[in-house]
Amino acid sequence: MAANSLVLPIVLWGRRAPTHCISAVLLTDDGATIVTGCHDGQICLWDLSVDLDVNPRALLFGHTASITCLSKACASGDRQYIVSASESGEMCLWDVSDGRCIEFTKLACTHTGIQFYQFSVGNQREGRLLCHGHYPEILVVDATSLEVLYSLVSKISPDWISSMSIIRSHRTQEDTVVALSVTGILKVWIVTSEISDL
Repeated sequence: MAANSLVLPIVLWGRRAPTHCISAVLLTDDGATIVTGCHDGQICLWDLSVDLDVNPRALLFGHTASITCLSKACASGDRQYIVSASESGEMCLWDVSDGRCIEFTKLACTHTGIQFYQFSVGNQREGRLLCHGHYPEILVVDATSLEVLYSLVSKISPDWISSMSIIRSHRTQEDTVVALSVTGILKVWIVTSEISDL
């Protein structure tokens, strides 16, 4: 290709363009990109300037149903990966720098929340996605392959998890997942010992 050639991306759709009615929002760690998921299933990458000007950069197509949640999927400063989930159980791993879909999977459950969790195994840093939603456990998913590794299960009041948080304790060197079920039951798991045994 010649050095002065111009390349223009073209997106084609039917009679109506996507509405992009936003259902999920994520700000990347560097604060330079806003990611929005919509009810049509598309994801939009928006450049955010220092002056808070917002400009669309890319419209990503990979889902067939409404986006339910977005999360970062990498803690490295040189890479910006995000993960998206939809109502139909689809999960996509995206490279924010160029909009590529790196990995795709479809599960039989709908995620309503995903949190990225990073931990050390020897000298290496590993990443996991802790997912909750319309099912009675927390799924632990590999952040690069989107493979379900195992689940955190509670036999007491097994119902959907409505919210979840990871608490890191530097004093005990243990990480704790605290979750609240839709019926108001607080559930707690210590994850450090489980992950280091993998």
